[in-house]
Amino acid sequence: MKPKWKWLPPWNMPSDPVKAVSWFLHWFLRVLVRYFFVLIVAAAVYETYLNGIVGLFGILLVGLVVWAILAGVLLVLNFTSSISNVYSEISRLSQNPFGSFGDASSPYSKEENVVEGSIITDLGEERKKRRQEM
Repeated sequence: MKPKWKWLPPWNMPSDPVKAVSWFLHWFLRVLVRYFFVLIVAAAVYETYLNGIVGLFGILLVGLVVWAILAGVLLVLNFTSSISNVYSEISRLSQNPFGSFGDASSPYSKEENVVEGSIITDLGEERKKRRQEM
């Protein structure tokens, strides 16, 4: 069984540099929202050490407000990216509704993990060649 919770979001950076920058910012925002409580706790401990209990509530309040803002930005970003993905999929399917199932660039293609430069042969063609040689 695989654990459902992972320490970091998956690292699936695209090869296009322009998309990679926006992807990295989105990935970093997810990590920041996930682990921002560590910064809040560290600041609260430090403020309590310096000023006693007086500064603790201010740090907690400011930290939680900043975290809520970051979480809201992440929520909006996730929503808009999912809308964008749905729109691009609909436009791709409207251009070629049934032809994409056998296409090599399709997500439904048979050859998912093809390394560039590797030789892919059709087994049926290889059998025909061997039968002709015999």
